Amino acid sequence: MSTVLNLHTSPNKYSKATVSLSAKNFERLTIVERVLQTIKPGGRVAACIGALTGGCIPALAFCVVHLVLPFYRELGPTMWGKVVGVTMWAVVGGCLACSAPKVYKWFLAAYGSRFEAAGAVTCLEAVMTFSPVVSLSAAALAVLVFINAIYCACKLQVRS
Repeated sequence: MSTVLNLHTSPNKYSKATVSLSAKNFERLTIVERVLQTIKPGGRVAACIGALTGGCIPALAFCVVHLVLPFYRELGPTMWGKVVGVTMWAVVGGCLACSAPKVYKWFLAAYGSRFEAAGAVTCLEAVMTFSPVVSLSAAALAVLVFINAIYCACKLQVRS
């Protein structure tokens, strides 16, 4: 029995590997369907790129808050310490502004309630950012990385 794999042909409308999902249909998917969408053939490159780009945003915020900012607190009284501290908090704010809408949409699809989705986003993002207990921050970070990675992977598949 032999298996032939032709890597140089592009998917067409008859190919089973083609991912065809409109943005409107993507919003209607359940959470489980979104996760399954990311592992279907025909869109795994988009899934990998989306997972990398989406998952790095909360990881960057975590690293800046828990690793970079404590280092610059030692330089706090100096002008350099103040400039870098404000700049790093702006980076964290940008990371949270990028991550929070995705997490909100994810939990809105999961819970169906805007109030619960807003509470989940606030809880996860705040614990990841401000909790002094690293194990709590890391647990929130793991959830945020997973959600952002899957969400961005699905979005890239829809747009590709």
